[in-house]
Amino acid sequence: MVRCRKGKKFFSYICNRIMKYLQHIITEGDWQGLAAALDSMSNMELRRAETHIRTTILPSLANNDFWDALLHLINYRRQAFLSGILAIEHLANDGTLDFNCPEAKQLAQTLQKDSPESNGKIINMSLPLLKTEQQIEGLLDTFCTEGDQSRVAALLKVESPQTYYALFTTLRRMPEGKQLAKRCAQFIMKHGNDMAYNMAAIMKAYFGLDELSARFSLHIEPYELSGLDSGNATFYHLLTGRRPNVEI
Repeated sequence: MVRCRKGKKFFSYICNRIMKYLQHIITEGDWQGLAAALDSMSNMELRRAETHIRTTILPSLANNDFWDALLHLINYRRQAFLSGILAIEHLANDGTLDFNCPEAKQLAQTLQKDSPESNGKIINMSLPLLKTEQQIEGLLDTFCTEGDQSRVAALLKVESPQTYYALFTTLRRMPEGKQLAKRCAQFIMKHGNDMAYNMAAIMKAYFGLDELSARFSLHIEPYELSGLDSGNATFYHLLTGRRPNVEI
């Protein structure tokens, strides 16, 4: 048993050394060294390394370093590292997330060319983690470049005040926004909660969807509609069932 405990300690020591080495070469941007290190590992070691990179190393990186590392990791093994995008949550939380940096744009361009399906997964995994309208617009501007209909499809998959506002502003600028708004409202109401019904009520009033039948607790006055064009304050008030501060 003593030998067994010593063996476990030695194994743990070696694993820690390997993980520290991975942290070092990723931080330094030594991508050839990273590929060589991963290629030299057994299957068990590789699984440990992949998990450690996704859950510990990526969440420790600053914005540009994060995107650079994720690009090279996905290029190395897309199936293992695509979910590393979830590590953007720490950047979203501290307000340093930037989709406009060259490294993020390069990742988006690479995936759009080589794996559009993976690009879609990046969008779907990222949206629920974003905290502000600016972050949402940044994600869509960089990774969702196929037009407003693809933005609408992505935004409908996430239920939050910020994604609802992004959906509203996207529909508002689309020539076919009214027709699409009806289908979106019908889909949103399936969530069955107050925020979803308030969102549908906003869309019904703003786009004139008189044919949209439902029992809405939120009734929007005509004078309140102009507030929806002048910023987000009125929208968020109405979405939560409060009356906006509008001078008439």
